[in-house]
Amino acid sequence: MYRYLYRVMFYNIVEKMERIMITNRATTICLLEILKEYSDDTHILQMNEIISKMNTLYGLEPDRRTLYSAFALLKELGYDISGYEENGIGYYLRERDFEKSEIVMLMDAVYSFPFITDKQSRELIKKLQKQLCVNSRKTNRNLAVVRSTDRKTLNRQVFYNIDRLDEAISQNRQVSFRYMKYGIDKKLHPRRKLLYTVNTYGMIYTNEHYYLVCSLAGCSEISLYRIDRMSDITILDTRNDENKNAENKTKKAIYAFSGEPEHISLKCRMNILDNVIDRFGIDIRITEHTDDYFYATVLSSPKGVKFWALQYLPYVEVLKPEWLRNDIIESIEANPYT
Repeated sequence: MYRYLYRVMFYNIVEKMERIMITNRATTICLLEILKEYSDDTHILQMNEIISKMNTLYGLEPDRRTLYSAFALLKELGYDISGYEENGIGYYLRERDFEKSEIVMLMDAVYSFPFITDKQSRELIKKLQKQLCVNSRKTNRNLAVVRSTDRKTLNRQVFYNIDRLDEAISQNRQVSFRYMKYGIDKKLHPRRKLLYTVNTYGMIYTNEHYYLVCSLAGCSEISLYRIDRMSDITILDTRNDENKNAENKTKKAIYAFSGEPEHISLKCRMNILDNVIDRFGIDIRITEHTDDYFYATVLSSPKGVKFWALQYLPYVEVLKPEWLRNDIIESIEANPYT
């Protein structure tokens, strides 16, 4: 009989210990979530606030000793937590994946991406905001108000397209898809009835859009297709055609698309020096200057410089190469407003 009682007592103790361990693990997990969600260096949580949130959010009623153990465990796991003994107020999660300023910059970039829809932008913003505590999120809510959505794509499949194409490229397989264009109704329509079938080589981001680097099935010439204009992508069982020097051809196609960089000589008014540095970076070489003008050499795509220079006609003169200068002159002479 005593043996039976000892056995019952033993199992009761083990069961109680297991319950305590489970509760402690739950406390630790919930504590981490509270710190992530509600604390930062400007929103420090006192112990009574933490206990209250534990009860309100998770139905737990840990004592202070249990919470101290949970804090110790989180620190052992590598979480950088500032405690009462350090700041004299309470507790907060000090180290996060992103700083507030970094989150704001990423949000700003997402709102500016023309290749994803407005709805997708907002969903991405919400995910980024979750990296901040609740109180810090409130300060960023008005960012969307000043962002125009006029240039946003209407194609909601962009993320899906990127995933599918990445899978096809990894498997060295062909894909088929419909390629879309805008109609007079401002909606996307198939460019042709037949599907495009291509060999997939890679994806690039240039001129504010993502492109698939590929070649039409049976052809070796490299083509670029905007991913936000694709729909109904299907990964085929057919492997990519063998294409010798595909990598070199891809590089050449990219240069042909955006233009291979060249040294270009400019004469600019001094009052647009900021604009020139913003456009070409601080590596520009300023050869001489006066109070009114400066002469600079930049390394950039001629095509890009041409369109940039046309926007700054009263302030910029392209001097060399001569063919680019003549090309700009022809564009000016062909302007219907002149």
